[in-house]
Amino acid sequence: MGRMKMVSVFIVGVAFMNGRWSDVAAQDAVRKAAVAGTFYEKNPKLLREVILRYLADGRPLSEPVRLMICPHAGFIFSGPVAAKAYATINGNAKRVIIVGPSHYEAFRGIAVPKFNYYETPLGRVKIDSEAVDRLRGQPGVIAAEGFDEPEHCLEVQLPFLQVQLKEFMILPLLVGKVDPKQVAGLLRPLVDENTVVIASSDLSHYEKQNVARSIDDTSIEAILSGNENGKINACGDLPIRIVMRLGKVFGLEPVKLDARTSFETAPQHCSDGRVVGYVAIAWVSPEAARAFRNSTSKRNADGNDLTPEARKFLLKTARASLEASVEGRRFDEPHTVPAEVRDERGCFVTLTVKGRLRGCIGYIEPIKPLYTAVIENAKNAALHDPRFPKVTPAELGDIKIEVSVLTRPEPLDYKDPDDLLARLVPGRDGVILRSGGHQSTYLPQVWEQLPEKRSFLEQLSLKGGMPPDGWKHAEVRTYRALHFEE
Repeated sequence: MGRMKMVSVFIVGVAFMNGRWSDVAAQDAVRKAAVAGTFYEKNPKLLREVILRYLADGRPLSEPVRLMICPHAGFIFSGPVAAKAYATINGNAKRVIIVGPSHYEAFRGIAVPKFNYYETPLGRVKIDSEAVDRLRGQPGVIAAEGFDEPEHCLEVQLPFLQVQLKEFMILPLLVGKVDPKQVAGLLRPLVDENTVVIASSDLSHYEKQNVARSIDDTSIEAILSGNENGKINACGDLPIRIVMRLGKVFGLEPVKLDARTSFETAPQHCSDGRVVGYVAIAWVSPEAARAFRNSTSKRNADGNDLTPEARKFLLKTARASLEASVEGRRFDEPHTVPAEVRDERGCFVTLTVKGRLRGCIGYIEPIKPLYTAVIENAKNAALHDPRFPKVTPAELGDIKIEVSVLTRPEPLDYKDPDDLLARLVPGRDGVILRSGGHQSTYLPQVWEQLPEKRSFLEQLSLKGGMPPDGWKHAEVRTYRALHFEE
């Protein structure tokens, strides 16, 4: 984050109705791309291909979305998460209001651009000058005096919009120290049925993986519950609260589309000791929100509906991904993918050699299409499990692959440690323990090595960096798993 300087702003609208607004209006001022080639691909053809590939993993909702939260990091890290939101966007939108935090200048109020266009490798996007004019005279509205030129939080949203929408204009706004409710009130008259509002924000920054997920879960819970005063750890804290307020004004409900960290999206490019969190959330009608939750619950209720053909496909795909990654070859995704493995599901890929563990990595939450998760986890189990050295080509012939497909984790309420022990079912329950910033899980098949409940929980506590009796006071979630092997 760049060094910030506080700008004093007198909240007197007329102070900005002078020459410094009009000196740019008469010319075609273009804000050039600042992070093309760093945050995202500079080549237009490749950039479009990358975005379309990300979007292929998303799915539209039962109604087009007009309010959303999207992350704004480099595409290799946050692009897959952002795409989940952009896959739901109102395709008929003519105006997109992007509200983001200022990373380079601290100020009070909201800052509007002095440009007429934003430019990316995919072309120019016109700024809605009429909307800018409507905001100029409002209290707390200032001109972005150059500090929007290096800013990435607005720019990185544009390539997705350029791929998803046809003819549209943007209203890019940087947010300083403001009252979110007041800003929502300023924007409310601009938000019609053909307008989309995007809060551009990442979540926690540079925490350890398990700590980040705990912090981000707290933030996401505040957003989904509609708690405008709740704790939100995000660089775009205020933009998020602005969209939350607009959601309430319009009677819409938030639904979580995806939530991951940089380590979960691109473990090959970062470590689990310093991650950034991302979330994609959309606001829809109560009816659409209910339909989304019901369909998600149904899709993730049980993995036992996988046909023998689907299981065979996943094992074959995992093997191909494993061999390509270990041998340093490019992996080509299968051209034909069965519909039943396209749904988002949690899964783990386990590698063994003569019955001994050789690597195991996975996603507890259903954050990716199942076949994509298997591809990534096979690679990560071979190359990025911190407990083992990287798998070598010489080992490939001895490695056996097992895939575990998880149901959605559910909280397990218990009165005391004895009650917890009584509720657990060995061999059936996968268990997640979380305490403070510590988290760990054992798949259901681990019961085969640790059949005694107390010992199972003690070892799981130690795995998560907790004391042996940490399970007695931890948050507990359980899930089931369908596992099959070569």
